[in-house]
Amino acid sequence: MPILEVKELKAYYITEKYGRLYRVKAVDGVSFQVNKDEIYGIAGESGCGKSTLLKAVSGLLKPPLQVLEGEVIYNFGDDVLNILSLKDDKQRRQVRGARISHIPQGSMSVLNPVRRIKKAFQDLIRAHLGSMERSRFEEMVKKHLDALGLDWSIMQAFPHQLSGGMRQRLTIALATILKPDIIFADEPTTALDVVVQRGVVQLIKKIKKEQQNTLIMVTHDLAIHANLCDRLAIMYAGKIVEEADVDVIFNQPQHPYTLMLLKSLPKLGDKSIRVSAPGAPPSLIHTPSGCRFHPRCPEATAHCRRENPELLELEKGHRVACFLKGGC
Repeated sequence: MPILEVKELKAYYITEKYGRLYRVKAVDGVSFQVNKDEIYGIAGESGCGKSTLLKAVSGLLKPPLQVLEGEVIYNFGDDVLNILSLKDDKQRRQVRGARISHIPQGSMSVLNPVRRIKKAFQDLIRAHLGSMERSRFEEMVKKHLDALGLDWSIMQAFPHQLSGGMRQRLTIALATILKPDIIFADEPTTALDVVVQRGVVQLIKKIKKEQQNTLIMVTHDLAIHANLCDRLAIMYAGKIVEEADVDVIFNQPQHPYTLMLLKSLPKLGDKSIRVSAPGAPPSLIHTPSGCRFHPRCPEATAHCRRENPELLELEKGHRVACFLKGGC
């Protein structure tokens, strides 16, 4: 049984402005499974719903974000729960941090600018393990930092005294100190240069190997997915349009949107102009009828404009939502 199963999840941003109700369909009928110990990637253009999907799946629901339909089932082996059924914020906080952990886009979303780094670790450990003797706390944190190649002296620093790469490493250390079953990484390499990105990716790999966590990685950087993930889902306008093993996605893509994403990637030694999908992603308030990609798809038919294709399995482990590939 998979460690995570998402069934027909609909998560909308619902707001009222000037007397009108707006529904932003950020996640609209998404279903997927994640197996234990694998790295599952989610890719797509900015604004396609990747980060919202991560928030909904991890139970980070704050207005105006609301889950209208669907289930998010976790199977931790010793416990099975639907995180959306936990109405009490205290119950959700107990699950998050201990069994589910989150690495956000920016380290300053986690680290308080006016408190030393050590305080963030103290708050997290106290919230889940209760009060702890100073010597035991320091032993626990030192052991974790040593394993990640970080020095204990960093604990006395304020966030602004550290580089962006170092703050991101500390955010990862904070997210993994309690050895969670699942780690959600939301654009963990954003705004970092390529050398620092490589160090962050290596650190995530090291933690994954040592702690045997399950990792769900969200980023628009396909190079990171190719280097890190086992399976990859491609999102477009709130829906998953293709899902397969990483090697299959990069070597045998089937959905027109996936093909265009890969054609837009730069290649060493290739000076030709890269071609991407024409136009821009649709509004998630007023989504197109039928397949949401049809306004930008050169192969769209009247059927595509009229009906929305289901995400069906072409081959074992390879799902595609496209009428051209036998969708219905």
